[in-house]
Amino acid sequence: MIFRDQFRYAFSNLRKTRLRTALTAAGVAIGIGAMTSMVSVGAGTQRNVLTAFNEQFLLTSVMVRPSERDSAEAERPALDSAAIAAFRDLPGVRAAYPVVAVPGLLLDQGNRLFRNLEGMPAWLLGEQIERGRVELVAGRAYREGETNALVLSERAAGRLLSDSVSPDTLVGRTVSFMVAQGSGDSEDAARTGPERGPADFIRQFAPTTLELTVVGIVKGGGTLADFVGLSLWVPLATVEPLYARAFQDLESILTGEVQGDGYAMVQVLTDGVMAVRPTQDSLEARGFTAQSILDEIKEVRRAFVIMNGLLAMIGGVSLTVAAMMIVNTLVMAVLERTNEIGLLKSMGATDADVMRLFLTEAGVIGILGGVGGLVLGYAVARITNAIANFQFQRVGEVSIDLVAFSFWIIVGGLGFALFVSLVAGVYPARRAARVDPVVALRHF
Repeated sequence: MIFRDQFRYAFSNLRKTRLRTALTAAGVAIGIGAMTSMVSVGAGTQRNVLTAFNEQFLLTSVMVRPSERDSAEAERPALDSAAIAAFRDLPGVRAAYPVVAVPGLLLDQGNRLFRNLEGMPAWLLGEQIERGRVELVAGRAYREGETNALVLSERAAGRLLSDSVSPDTLVGRTVSFMVAQGSGDSEDAARTGPERGPADFIRQFAPTTLELTVVGIVKGGGTLADFVGLSLWVPLATVEPLYARAFQDLESILTGEVQGDGYAMVQVLTDGVMAVRPTQDSLEARGFTAQSILDEIKEVRRAFVIMNGLLAMIGGVSLTVAAMMIVNTLVMAVLERTNEIGLLKSMGATDADVMRLFLTEAGVIGILGGVGGLVLGYAVARITNAIANFQFQRVGEVSIDLVAFSFWIIVGGLGFALFVSLVAGVYPARRAARVDPVVALRHF
């Protein structure tokens, strides 16, 4: 029997039992839909995380900290301006800058917001806007050479204004930022217990007020690793002079401990991913602690592989039930068409021909269910994405696309549906092939 006749005969038989065929194909569709929707959401999550890594220069970034060696070893090199200048001269390094932020109180017409004032180079902010990582809602980014310019996130602007006021009204307005710095008096900070009175506690503070002009409002570009929260950004030259006497955290405010000389962390950007490892080795050879995302990227990828595998297994449970339905459908077909099988064999059909006929019917059911499952899976994934974004917007987060319905998911879904259907059809097909034509025709 030629291939074309097999398909024509299989479709003819399936049309005779439309309801049974439709229900069986629907079972396959539900299984494929569950599997593809879960995998597409998992793949979308992975894509967003890796995209965020790339957009934030995490794949080409090395975070440098002072050495963690104890004092008994050789003297630790200082992570200061001279060290940063030396980092910039390393081969493969495109930029190096300190990561600095000082806690304080933003004041605007009676409204207050307690946040960290973060220093960001003007060129880096410009690149983030050009890459689409940050969207400029109003105003502009600050330029090289500006010192008292402030760019704040849309969410931070919303905290300073009432709901009826547009955040872009802040552009051009002068606001105050009060920084609670340490006095630098080590004796006051060292006093503890009964020796330390209220006067000592008050003397450890040396508040500084900055007058800043709001030049721009931004919001995140919509990835899972969105770092635009309640952000306040100013040029590095504005915040660096305040950093040495800034408190590290709430506990340090109570104890009087300040950052001190040098920096807690410096970010080094390389020309590409291939330059990260040599740069990291060079920095560690100089006595610093250097870390990059490459140290963790393998674990991240492994975690996503495991997560996608678990999601696929959950969908596979439904597909197992669908496979049982295919077995049941075709076994019933064998019992109902025993006389027909005997007639085919009496006309010269071999056991292999009969097996191919029933496997073709199983394959058709699998393809129909696979196509329906892909449509169902895409719809479910999109509905899941819409519900998730609705929840994100309720809490003030930006919308993201959680779905990655790639070509390989489509091909894999169809292929898996066909494979499961053919495997499920093996037993009924072999049972049909073993029908004795003499016995079958006796009751024709």
